[in-house]
Amino acid sequence: MEIFCPGSFCGKNIVVTETRKITEKECQKFFAQFNFLELAREICKLSLKLFLSEKIENFGGVPFNDRTLCEALSLSIKYANNEKLVAPSEESLKEVVRIALSEEEQELLKHSDALEMMTRIAYDQFHESPIHVLSRAWCLFTDAWPSSNTIKPLEEIEMTVGLSYKSVLYFTLASFADGYVFPYKQLSELSSFFGEYLKEDAHQQFLNYFSSTKADWLKKTIPPIYVSKPILNSGEVPDGKESVVYFVPSVNYLLARVTTGIYHDISDRYSRGTGENLFRVEFGYAFEKYVGMLLEFYLKSFEISKEIVYGKQQKKTVDYFLKKDKELVLVEVKQSGIFANAKYLGDHHCALNDLKKNVGKAIKQIRTTQNLIKNGQAELSAYKECSVVHNLIVVNDRLYNANSICKDLLKPEHGDLSDISFINISELESLLEIQDENQDLLEILKNKVEHFPSYDFNELWSHEYKERTDGARFLRKYYGQIFPERES
Repeated sequence: MEIFCPGSFCGKNIVVTETRKITEKECQKFFAQFNFLELAREICKLSLKLFLSEKIENFGGVPFNDRTLCEALSLSIKYANNEKLVAPSEESLKEVVRIALSEEEQELLKHSDALEMMTRIAYDQFHESPIHVLSRAWCLFTDAWPSSNTIKPLEEIEMTVGLSYKSVLYFTLASFADGYVFPYKQLSELSSFFGEYLKEDAHQQFLNYFSSTKADWLKKTIPPIYVSKPILNSGEVPDGKESVVYFVPSVNYLLARVTTGIYHDISDRYSRGTGENLFRVEFGYAFEKYVGMLLEFYLKSFEISKEIVYGKQQKKTVDYFLKKDKELVLVEVKQSGIFANAKYLGDHHCALNDLKKNVGKAIKQIRTTQNLIKNGQAELSAYKECSVVHNLIVVNDRLYNANSICKDLLKPEHGDLSDISFINISELESLLEIQDENQDLLEILKNKVEHFPSYDFNELWSHEYKERTDGARFLRKYYGQIFPERES
């Protein structure tokens, strides 16, 4: 299978491959020769190659991502014969991945706009590391959650899922090893590890909540079922086993589901028509505090100030001011970037509407604060002598192509945005870790604005900071709270 690299886009390599063109009848005939359980197991084993990967993975020269494996599993559900005993050979499995890649390509080519394709591809291919996504979620729902808030998130999660959040996260990591999992028995033996009592059906509750049946897996939804229910309940008991086997075709989707997905579960419970969503409001305070915790932990040589209230109307500035000598960084924090239709369909009309509601407001807040400083607002007098100003908009949501496509969408309303960098929270965590030793945050920001303005920060790392080491020192504390025996 030939792989071509005709160019790049804002630091991302564009890779083009040959795909396997096949009719539905031919597809059915090909998959019908395999035993479903054996084929599903081999497909799901490939998921571990995508775990922690920062490059395009391939199997025998055939590139694939999480969506590819989920599509392959869908084809197996539709066509594999449960009566057959044939397991796929390595060559057959490569053909399975080729066919799934072709199905994926057909969906992609329904878009006529190349930039919409880029958006859709980005949300299929790029994922966060587990120490970032798990530790952050735990911190947000514990230390960062203001005690004055009405909602208690750990209680909400247990009420929603039926399990403690620590149990949910542990069962998630325990699902990664083989690509498949059986319900655990004798869970009381694990109770001492958790420091809490585990009911014997706790793991089954976890599987029930995060899995879907074969029939549901094949339904066309936005986002796809395998995003909202990333574990497949096969409904079948393999020979020699006592219980139904469950398949995990995407480790990354499962990680996202028990973190970002949990956020959406609770948020949905607090939706009250057109009224204000109390959970989102309180989560916004927690996320803002979380960003502040990161800044305080890493930026020891900076003066850090929170938002300033000014004027008779008691309005507020940006969320954080970072000052070092006569240089200043303005930081505005938003919990959302774009939503499901924009991510999974690549729809730029939806993306623009989403960006206006969230990132657009952040831009206005930065511009207002800049003008207040420039015009000598008394409450901001500490910054009037600052000659160089950098601007960061931090979003909790994954926002890919943020400094290229997203900026271009916003330019008609907001004009030149070259002095503002968009950064998602995972990138901010890495940025602060990378700059930590020499406290050269300002130099990194200058370098990006001057030489890599359209790159996202992850692409900046791969081009300019190839030897980086992300020790995630702040996050390891929280990883150790979830999994104490893994603390390093």
